[in-house]
Amino acid sequence: MLITGIKSRPVYDRLKPLPGGIRHIIVGQGSGGHAMLRLLADMAGLDRPITLMYSQESFSGQDFLGQLQQHSEHPLQVHTNNQALIEALKSQLGEARMGTRLYLAGSESFLGTAMQVATLFDLNGDEVLREHSGTLVRRVWCVHCDTYTENVTQRVYDCPGCGLTLVVRDHYSRRLAAFQAVKADAEVPGELPQAEELDT
Repeated sequence: MLITGIKSRPVYDRLKPLPGGIRHIIVGQGSGGHAMLRLLADMAGLDRPITLMYSQESFSGQDFLGQLQQHSEHPLQVHTNNQALIEALKSQLGEARMGTRLYLAGSESFLGTAMQVATLFDLNGDEVLREHSGTLVRRVWCVHCDTYTENVTQRVYDCPGCGLTLVVRDHYSRRLAAFQAVKADAEVPGELPQAEELDT
């Protein structure tokens, strides 16, 4: 079920070929491989360089590597985890020139982190598309110790950094690419909110 009414949550795109591109970099993680394959089909016959980058790390357990490898006409970089893919994306964008178009597909956490990289290299909204794939598990940032926690599914959880019991707020920070979490019993010590699953 999608979360509604959260104004700070990003609005995502559907991947489609962007006009004016002289080079296309298609980056995906886990279930995002499905969107990558659909985009490749839409780009069939396009006479421009296409680079594929894919991480097999996935909360959903979906893996599209075999299908992506069938597109041998395009260079494919494969990474076993998302962090390695993000580091490789930094290298790719560091060498990018005007006219590069970036396509991102994967979990909300992955998209947020990849967009931070795109922003570092001044790619604007006309040059980047993001398609969410899989569940809406949350990447959460602890306001007390600056620890990020991936794939949070519970409204109340214990921070692995400082050990405090936190409650996840519905505010998504684009700067941090994460939801914020605060001490759960800050107002009344010992009184915790009801534990519940986040809408994912």
